[in-house]
Order: sequence, then structure tokens, then C-alpha cells
Amino acid sequence: MKFIMKAKLFLGCSGLIFSSVAFAQSQFVGAYGQISTGYENNKVSSAQLIGTNYGGSPNTSNSVSTTSSSAPVVLGLGYLFPVQNNLTLGVGVDYSTLTQETSPAAFYYPAINNSPNFNYKFTISNRFSIFASPGYAIDRDKLAYAKLGYSSQSVQYSQTNCCSSPSNKAQVGGYVLGLGYKQLITSGLYGFVEANYYAYTKPSLSSTYTDQGGGTVSSNPNVSAYNFLLGLGYRF
Repeated sequence: MKFIMKAKLFLGCSGLIFSSVAFAQSQFVGAYGQISTGYENNKVSSAQLIGTNYGGSPNTSNSVSTTSSSAPVVLGLGYLFPVQNNLTLGVGVDYSTLTQETSPAAFYYPAINNSPNFNYKFTISNRFSIFASPGYAIDRDKLAYAKLGYSSQSVQYSQTNCCSSPSNKAQVGGYVLGLGYKQLITSGLYGFVEANYYAYTKPSLSSTYTDQGGGTVSSNPNVSAYNFLLGLGYRF
């Protein structure tokens, strides 16, 4: 009987200890705000132009790909909930504050004899993402997590060597996948690293040009991006 009572007491104390440890490991539970920068690559692929003179037949250009490589500035807000033991679940939003521009891509029309090159650059802006982030508390000061959510951004092109006006800004939606790690520095303040991949639906872009009587130029390229971020945040 005494052995049973001691066993129950031991199990009860162990439960309290494990509960306090699990609670202590949830140092990132609560609201947070953060800022980050690093390296970002935006890719526009399988891009073709369809040019139509007013009153003429459409012509299709060659297919090209182009990229931008730059440093983004990403602002984030969110909230982290405890789930069970070392597991957490976060919800958050990110906003990329800087506009990114690709290198100009050279298009020409194979069906037109001696077609000149028409150089276009693509502009990416207003990227906004909302996501869920399941996490695992390695210990009281460290958190590994994943990201899965919805992302949207604006896409536009403009000609750099001739006479076409900028296209409309097409808002496209897609998804974001990411992995990250947070390390507490001091009370509330933490550092983090993160890697993200973005994929979007094809934008519907259209512009006008003024030479040879004018006409329209349209394009529906593939767009995607990835980044590696290093930042600081504060857990309120």
C-alpha cells in the first residue's frame, strides 16, 4: 500500500515537472512583430508577347525567362499559441515593402522578317502573405517552425527600348511554403532565420504601343520567387 502511494506521488510530481518544463519551453507564445532582410530571387519564366497591330493579325514572340536578385525588407506580425507539450501553432502575416525589378528580357517575333528585339522588364510589388506556422520548441529559448499559407503580389511589365506603355498591374494569388528557426536573445527580443518559396497563378498583362499605327501587347508568364531571410523580432 505504501509502495502504491509513493508511486502515485512520484507520478504526480513527474506530471507537474513535465508540465512546468513544457510551459517553460513555450517562450514564443503570444503576439510578435518582426523585420527581416536577406536575399531574394524573383523569376518570370515562359514569358511570351502577343503583339497585335490595330487591324492586323496577332504575332507571338519567342519565349524567355528573366530574374531579379536583390535584398528585400519584410515586415511581419503574428500570434503563437501553445498546443501540447513542445508543439505550437502560429498565425501570421508578412508584407514585402520593396519593389523588385527583373533584368530586361529580349523578345522578338519569329514570323516577322528581321524582327528587332523588344526589351521588357517585369516589376514585382505589394507582396502580402497570410499563413499558419506549426512549430516545435527545442528548448525554452529555441523554436523551429514551418509556414504554409496564401500569398498575393502585383506584377507589371514595361518596355525599356522603344514605344510600349507599361502594362496594367495584375494582382495574382498563390501559396507560400517556408521553414524557420527562432532564438531568444533576451527578454522578448529574438533573432530568426527563414527560407520561403512562393508560386503564383499567371498574371494577365496588357499594354499599348504607339509606333506604326499602334496596337496591343499582352503576356501571361509564370511567376515564382524564393528568399532567405535574417531578422529580429519582439514577442510581446
